[in-house]
Amino acid sequence: MTDNSGNRESHADRESGSKGRQSHPYIRRRGRFTKAQNRALVEILPKMRLTPATMEGFGDQPVGIEIGFGMGQALVQWAQNNPDWLLIGVELYQPGIGSLAHQLNAQGIENVFIAECAAEDLMQELPVSSLDEIRIYFPDPWPKKRHAKRRLIQAEFIGQLAEVLRPGGVLKLATDWTPYADWMREQFSLQPAFQKTLDARRQAGSASDGIRQSTKFEQRGERLGHDIHDLHYISVNSATTESR
Repeated sequence: MTDNSGNRESHADRESGSKGRQSHPYIRRRGRFTKAQNRALVEILPKMRLTPATMEGFGDQPVGIEIGFGMGQALVQWAQNNPDWLLIGVELYQPGIGSLAHQLNAQGIENVFIAECAAEDLMQELPVSSLDEIRIYFPDPWPKKRHAKRRLIQAEFIGQLAEVLRPGGVLKLATDWTPYADWMREQFSLQPAFQKTLDARRQAGSASDGIRQSTKFEQRGERLGHDIHDLHYISVNSATTESR
């Protein structure tokens, strides 16, 4: 997610890679903590981390992932509205992780697990055709042309998403940066495993279209006069059967 001033607070603004795996432009950023966030990281997070044992249970219920959940409000609402789903939040921003863990604990929500890793690395670990929905809201657009290769939405990553989404699974994206929206459209147009089902553009200051819950990052973008783009795709990939 983004604060629209160039300072990003999701996994998509990190500047280094994971040791022993392919390099990603992300690092685990500490940031400033509230007392509640810091306490949640120490006392609550260990019980909420995604583990291999959690993934072994995939298939018993619908599974969804939000990549770059920021401070976690949208993911909490998703969990509240869908208590029968198993949800995973992917993030590296430590105050955001602490915020989500605190919210989940305070509200007694038990169907959300947290993965502290680059999204690309998690995709490599997930079972093929194991997800029902993926959400990527307001990733860093890396607006400078020379930085475009750092954007999360790339052909290789889209291929990973196609592997882990079941046929008929849904992918939802949102951005307040029109050039990035155009980039997303172009990248997905080259990927036959996805079919576009929604391409909505809402002008800043216009009434909410009700597509999803508004986020603080979206609201900041609107204050800067940015249009909001929502893109939805459905997986039409015949299930990948080869093991990775």
